[in-house]
Amino acid sequence: MVKVTILGAGVTGMMVAASLPKDYNVTIVAEHLPGDYDTKEWASPYAGAIWVGVHQSSPREQKMQLEGLMGLWRLAETNPESSYAGKVPEFRFLNQEELPEGAIYGMKYKTIVLTPQKFLTWLYERLKSRGIEFRQTRVYSLADLEGLGHDVLINASGIGAENLKDVMEKNLTPWRLQCVVAKAPVSYDRLFIRRGDGGYYSTAFSRLDGTIYVRGVLSENDRDLSVSEEQRAKNAHNNQPDVFPSPDPKDWHILYNHEIVDSQRVIYAYGQNAGGYVYSFSLSHEVVNLTEDYLFELLVAGKL
Repeated sequence: MVKVTILGAGVTGMMVAASLPKDYNVTIVAEHLPGDYDTKEWASPYAGAIWVGVHQSSPREQKMQLEGLMGLWRLAETNPESSYAGKVPEFRFLNQEELPEGAIYGMKYKTIVLTPQKFLTWLYERLKSRGIEFRQTRVYSLADLEGLGHDVLINASGIGAENLKDVMEKNLTPWRLQCVVAKAPVSYDRLFIRRGDGGYYSTAFSRLDGTIYVRGVLSENDRDLSVSEEQRAKNAHNNQPDVFPSPDPKDWHILYNHEIVDSQRVIYAYGQNAGGYVYSFSLSHEVVNLTEDYLFELLVAGKL
């Protein structure tokens, strides 16, 4: 039986596991598992978890994003209990009179929104019922996993790849992005995203559970985990005063690749910036293809 180990239990790691053939023996090793929501050291539970086109994308990345949309759409129809709202986009550009003050252009469409804590838990339980094993431990290097006896190791550790002693990934750029979940007015059903000069960033996404996911404070190469509510709240209020009547939040009701590493066949799956959920389906399929390439090499060599 083919044995695969996946490092990382975020949306990427678990979606890869869900996409692998069911007759594979799959083990997921991670420091944090769904349900561990009292730490800021992993991003999946706190993501916007909404499908949007990622800006400054190459044609290949755009294709992967559209494949991700199709996958999320199928999931919404076949497994609505996984948590979703919306359907396919009804895209159009906003008229000048619809734009917020200072905006150059805008667009409107319907999309799919997940509540990540619910989705991750649903996917976690679904994978366990398939017989996929989860091991919770801290991993300091890929060499720590060699004893598991896998044919292929998939590294979906995200920003944690920087600290793996035999990887020390230098091509990742950390982005500081803060969010708050507030109770929504009954009528709120918007996806609001606004970017601007000087790192200006403000979003407000409605969710099916009656909350709004509000983001702001987007800064590159910033590892500070402290909370900066003032600017985020001010931006939300200025952009949508009908939804956020006060600028004070107290009033809101609060990359894939592969190589051989010390005899281990390793596949890397990280580096999607804020597109973890957007890329989840398409990236998992690319990783499955790379896994099958490795297994074909083993078969030809008579080692499988």
